[in-house]
Amino acid sequence: MLRATSWICGIALLLAGFPLWAGNSTKIYSFGIPPQQSATIIAERWTPVMQYLSQKTGFNIQLKTEKDIATYTDKLAQGGYDFGLASPRAYIIAQKVSGVAAIAKEQNGKTVGLIFVRKNSPIQSVEQLNNQTVAFPGPTAFAANILPLNYLNSKKVAVNVQYVVSLDSAYLSVAKGLFQAGGGEIRTFNGLAPDIKNELRVIWESSAFPPFAFFAHPGVSKDVIDTVQIALVGMGDTIQGQVLLKTVNFTKLEKADDHDYDAMRKLNIKSPASK
Repeated sequence: MLRATSWICGIALLLAGFPLWAGNSTKIYSFGIPPQQSATIIAERWTPVMQYLSQKTGFNIQLKTEKDIATYTDKLAQGGYDFGLASPRAYIIAQKVSGVAAIAKEQNGKTVGLIFVRKNSPIQSVEQLNNQTVAFPGPTAFAANILPLNYLNSKKVAVNVQYVVSLDSAYLSVAKGLFQAGGGEIRTFNGLAPDIKNELRVIWESSAFPPFAFFAHPGVSKDVIDTVQIALVGMGDTIQGQVLLKTVNFTKLEKADDHDYDAMRKLNIKSPASK
């Protein structure tokens, strides 16, 4: 009930509490953000980014999110956003299906999956999670679900999977002792509030994968895409942009293209079978 209320409040913020664009164009361009946090937090953190991009480009850029990661991933694959952010796996799937193209990524960024426990937990290794209940944000979450579950399966560690909608919910539920462990992702983990992060301890990290991709839909004109790409990459060159990037757990961005994710395609990582 708490998660549902949070999501509804967040949507209200998206629709009413924050002006979502400040450009001069009458056309609105959607910018999808995966619901790794509650809709309330996404609205608070990402709305100023949309306002910044709108001001820099002159376009009306509107924040969009969904109730859970699975819904976001499905809509992304269907070409549901003009611009947006996607995990490397969600990006290559959407690129194949709807033709979206990478335009920016975090400079020296990486995607790393985690398994974490409560700081004072007696659990020291993943083998001790056998038959325990583990919190994950959702079945399509690459770093926080697919990578950890594939690793657990490779070690023949059977866990009871509990989906809790968002990464923030996974972190918080483990910190409160509701579950023995959770699946997470390094960028959001490092961006946690100290009072939550200090209650958690990482017991496994995956190999590093390409960073999340900022993408554009092929239906958007090249002039618009180029302008938005310049604005994204330029955020790290201004104090205001740097502050906004830090708020959403990013450092400086750089240009990206589809070939940056070729190595990801070759891995052909499958979704795990879960208990």
